[in-house]
Amino acid sequence: MENTPIILTGPPGCGKSYWIQQYAQKLKKQLFICPCRKDRTLRDGRQKLHIWARRTEPSILWLEGADDVTPEAQAFLRRILETHAPDVLFILECRDAGRLQEPIRSRCQIKKMNQPSLLMIRQYLDTIPSVRADEIITYMQHNDISYRRAKQCATLQLQYPDIWANTFAHCIKEKEILSNLSMDNLIEYIKNGYHPEILIKSLLSNETMLRDYGKCIEHSGSSWAFLSSALYKVGATTNNQEE
Repeated sequence: MENTPIILTGPPGCGKSYWIQQYAQKLKKQLFICPCRKDRTLRDGRQKLHIWARRTEPSILWLEGADDVTPEAQAFLRRILETHAPDVLFILECRDAGRLQEPIRSRCQIKKMNQPSLLMIRQYLDTIPSVRADEIITYMQHNDISYRRAKQCATLQLQYPDIWANTFAHCIKEKEILSNLSMDNLIEYIKNGYHPEILIKSLLSNETMLRDYGKCIEHSGSSWAFLSSALYKVGATTNNQEE
């Protein structure tokens, strides 16, 4: 049976946890989780790992946040990977595989995951009964696209419908103002709780504006201050053209 350890790597929200859970169901293996981000030294989890690694039943040991463990704990983990039972499969879930020591990486096969597409998100939402996927897709097109955000939206929609209704209405209103941003309405944008980064993105088709935004990010500048400056320049340019 294939039991080569897997390093599963990718950015937050790309579906690593969902993939592991589905993979365990597909292989019909018991799934055990070791929360490495909460136990970076593996001080509390070592005894469990010793026991789990010697199981005779088909099992998957999911090391959540494996790239956060300390170098000393990685040395312990390397020994476990060399001696675990043949019916046990280790999956080291991480955001940055480069933080794992080379002796660990050389003993594993690496699977990289990327951010999901909207089609993949819709397919995921279609597995959740009673979810209004169209609303969530519309909301996510305006925000970050990730399985984590999709799950949060589905939970709000199903369990807290009033909160979701307000959240979705706010999103729609925010989208409506993007085509007519004005320096005169900046205070209103702030009072209404609009996201400055979303407003800024609608202005970045201008190459000069994009360079200025890059400099702002590089120097950890205020998003609202940049938006104010950008809208002033847009307004000044429009006035000059009209004259």
